[in-house]
Amino acid sequence: MLPETGADGAMVVAERVRERIAEHDFLAREGLNCRLTASAGVATLPDLVPTVDGLLQAADDAMYRVKAHGKDGIRLAKAVA
Repeated sequence: MLPETGADGAMVVAERVRERIAEHDFLAREGLNCRLTASAGVATLPDLVPTVDGLLQAADDAMYRVKAHGKDGIRLAKAVA
């Protein structure tokens, strides 16, 4: 949740988080150096989604669009009427 943040700002934050996850060596202290990727959907209220109930569903749908096209990315939700 990013109060008072529009779609552009939310996409910047989401991409920054995705990049940090991709750059981090998880379990490095244990000598494993595991790398992870992240797929995320971004939805904003009220410009893309008119109701709170639809916000999570719109972000979830956008995340699954990322996963359907190769994973490790960020997608903005489609506007809902």
